[in-house]
Order: sequence, then C-alpha cells, then structure tokens
Amino acid sequence: MSGVPHTTEAIGSGINGIFDHGNDSNIMVFEYAEQRDLRALAELICSGEIPPKMVEDIHLRKFSNELNPLFKPSVDSLESECKRVYEERKLEIKEFLGDFDGHISLSVDTLRYKTYRFCGYYLCLLASFIDQNWKLRKWVLYCHSLSKPLDGFLKALEGWGFGNKVSTLTMTNADHGDCLELVKFVETHICVRKKFEVHGPQFQVYCCAEMISLMVQDAFANIKDIIDKVLKLYSTKSLPLWYLTNSKLKHAVELWSMGEFSSKYVTDSCDVPSPMEWKKVEGVCKIVERIYEVSSALFESKPLTANVYLYHLHELREILTQISTDSDSFNRTIVEGMLKRFDKYWNDMFLLLAIAAALDPRLKMKYIEFVSMKLKGMEGSLQVAAVMGAIHKLFEEYVIRFPEKENMYDSSSFTSDSEMESSPPEHANCTLNVLQDYHKFIQLDIQPTKKSDLDCYLEEPVIPGSQYFDALTWWSTAGAKYPTLSRMARDFLAIPVSLATSYEAFYTKPRPADESLVSLKPDLMNALMCTRSWSRKH
Repeated sequence: MSGVPHTTEAIGSGINGIFDHGNDSNIMVFEYAEQRDLRALAELICSGEIPPKMVEDIHLRKFSNELNPLFKPSVDSLESECKRVYEERKLEIKEFLGDFDGHISLSVDTLRYKTYRFCGYYLCLLASFIDQNWKLRKWVLYCHSLSKPLDGFLKALEGWGFGNKVSTLTMTNADHGDCLELVKFVETHICVRKKFEVHGPQFQVYCCAEMISLMVQDAFANIKDIIDKVLKLYSTKSLPLWYLTNSKLKHAVELWSMGEFSSKYVTDSCDVPSPMEWKKVEGVCKIVERIYEVSSALFESKPLTANVYLYHLHELREILTQISTDSDSFNRTIVEGMLKRFDKYWNDMFLLLAIAAALDPRLKMKYIEFVSMKLKGMEGSLQVAAVMGAIHKLFEEYVIRFPEKENMYDSSSFTSDSEMESSPPEHANCTLNVLQDYHKFIQLDIQPTKKSDLDCYLEEPVIPGSQYFDALTWWSTAGAKYPTLSRMARDFLAIPVSLATSYEAFYTKPRPADESLVSLKPDLMNALMCTRSWSRKH
C-alpha cells in the first residue's frame, strides 16, 4: 500500500492520539501489522454483504481512521486479498467435498442483470448436500457470464474433482443450447452414479418452480390482449413475479366491479374491456390464486427438502382437476392445458419424488399406494411395485457401499407363535411319534430371520402428520436405528427439485443477480458469490 509499510513503528501516548515527546516514560512503541487488518476486512467482505468499493465510502474511511489512522486500504489491495481468501477457502471446500461420504446434487441456475443499457445472463453452478449434522447446504461453486464461452464453466466443473459423488443435475430450460451442452458434458466427463431413471437424461431433475410458473404464464397468455387493456387502465411497476401480476389483475377486477372503469370515468384513448372480458380475467385470477395457495405452502417449507414435493403436487393436481369439471368452457380449456403440462412433469419426475416421499416417516409407501391408486386405479399397483423395486435396489447398493453400517434385526429374539406351543410329552401315544419327527425337521429348517432397517422402517406405522415436521431433524435422531437407510435419506432429501425457494420461486424470468456483484470484475464476482455461500450457516 502506497506510503504505508507492512510493519510500522509509531510513538505516542496511545490516548486519543495525543503524543507526549517531553517525557520518555510516556512513550509507547507498538507494531502495526497492516496485512492482518487487510485480511480481516477481506474476510468480512467475503462472508457478508459489504462490497469491496465500500472502503471508498467517506464515512467508513472516517470510522476506520478513528480506529487506526495507519490503516488506509485501497480497493485494488482489498480485491486482491479477497481473491486470496477465496483461493484458500476453495482448497478447504474441495478437500471437504472430496472426503464427503455422501452424494452431491448439482444444479445450474440462471441469473439476470438488466440496466437501461445492458442486459446480461449468468450461469451459477451449485452443489447441494446434507452434511453429517443434517444441515442442508447449498454452495456456489462457480459463476460466469453466459456471454463467455462455456469452456471455462465446464473446466471449472471438472476441476472440483468430485465427479464420482454426483447423483443428479437440476436445471431450467432444458432446451437451451448451452444447457444441453452442459448436460452432455456432465454425462460424459463426470462419473455420474445413475441411481434411478427418469425420462430424458437419467440423472437430470426438472425444476418444479419453473413448471408451475410456465403453467401460470400459459393461463395469462390466453387473455394477453385483455391483460394489455387492463394494464393501460391500472398499472403499477412491479417485479416479474406471477403472483404479483395476479394480485394486480384481481385488484383491477374489484375496481371494475365497483364501477371504477365505467366509460364515463375512462378517457376515450383507453380500450376498456367488455364485461365478458372482465369475467375471463376474473376466472383466470381464481385459477391462479388456487395455484398460488399450494405453491406458497410448498416453497415456504423450511427446510425445502425433496420429500415435501409429491403431496403438494398431488394437492395441486386435485385442485386443477376439480376446476376443470366445475368451470365454464373457457376456463376448462385453460385448465386442461395446465394439466397437460403438469402431467408431463408428474410422469417425468414421479419415481424420484416417490422415493423421496417414501423416506418421509409420515408418508412411507402408504402414501405412494394412496396416490397411485387414486390417480391410476388398478394400474396403480404396477406403479407402486416399480417404486418399491427401485427403493430396494437403491438400498442394496448402499448396503454394499457401507456394509459395516447395516443394522440387521434378528427375529429370533422375538418369541414366535410356534415356540409358544408345548412340545409333545414324552409319554404321548406312539401315534404322535411322527409329529415328534416333524418337529425335529422343522427345527432343523428354521433359520433366524433378519430384517434390514429398510424393511423395519417400512413395516412400522407412519408417524402422525405435523405442520412443522422437519424430516432432517427426524432422521438425525433416527440414524442410529436405521444407519444405512439414513444415508440414503440424506442423499435423496438433499436433491434440489426447485432452484429457488420462497418468493423467488415465483419469477417468470431468470432471477435478478446481485447488482453489487455483477458490477465487479468477473473473477472477483465469482470469488464473492462462492465464499458468501460457503459462509452461510443454512
């Protein structure tokens, strides 16, 4: 740093910056380690929300000067230190993931940054897993602009070196050229463990939030011309979130019902929707409102683990089916289009979602039987058998990988019905000798029956449902009872079925990138995106 050496000697009283040169007994000598303070500030920036350029803020400089007048960091020196922090932590994270004994689910998210002069897109690679403390982690591994060649992204992905642990890949917009190239790369260059089959790439997971968003956008597209008229009458600027669009349309319908948009209150330049058009808007709003109720309950789940998706989506399908039978022809046509998109997603993702649901002790295979029979009738038994077969096959692979962890329950420790019967007495009639011989034969044939923790888990009754149930908390305590199955649960519950949670799941466009980060140099942006995600406790 210009004008300030790394180690400096200063003389002073140490009290309010007043120096006393008249009395040598008051002289205090101390050493100042600038690098230590620079590292502390860089670590704060890497773990928090403070941008590096904040050091140029006049108020922060004044505060820093009060604490230590010798510490005058520049933006360049601070950015360089942030990159060093990133490289050091990256080595630690790479070692941790290399030693991690579970599966890692990858996801690729698209972020959007738009100004009056510029619109750019960024790809973010994330790793999701549940650690040994049963905390769900979602770490950014790399982030770069889509305007750059994908080679750098693929090289970064391969450089992490945990390919043999990858179980799934979650993405949006699977038809995008870059996305298809990335899927192909992961298939061919990373040793993916294909533990289950879904349509398309065997390990690819389709984003649930995007599917629901597209359903709603399909509904809005059916009344696009009417919406354009409504927004000319009543429009407020808002984020591209479909529930906000629906809220604005609902409010406009309410104003119309009170006569707010009658011809005498509206200028001639506005094309006022007809009463029939207002009714169409009202009908679509009611449909979208029901979708929002289920979606909100789903995406607000904390933690949002894979086990909660199946029953929420089942609820959504029941609602759409009911609306399709109770609505007029216009709304029925809209809902039928929604159901077509929904059913494709349901069929593509059912096996994965069913396995995750079976690992929810409130549901187990009972819920799979319930939903399969309800939706498919007699053919549902085939679907149940397929899910059960997949679960057992997966479990057997975990037993092979972790043989020392398998917990076998010996049925010989329980008294059987046959043991409760008395043996023939010694003085019994000779006609009972054949029974004695038969009894000896049975004893020779009986072998202690051992049950796996999977069998015991599925045979035990489901636990009562609770609004605040946390599958991770339950499995953290049940792991001792089901050691191998808990490993399987830890891997499956971590799969990100949606890329976004909470209100971000309702975007109709790629979510906005952090403006304070995208304005930085690309390598610094990547460093801060990663280190900040690594620092989060949840």
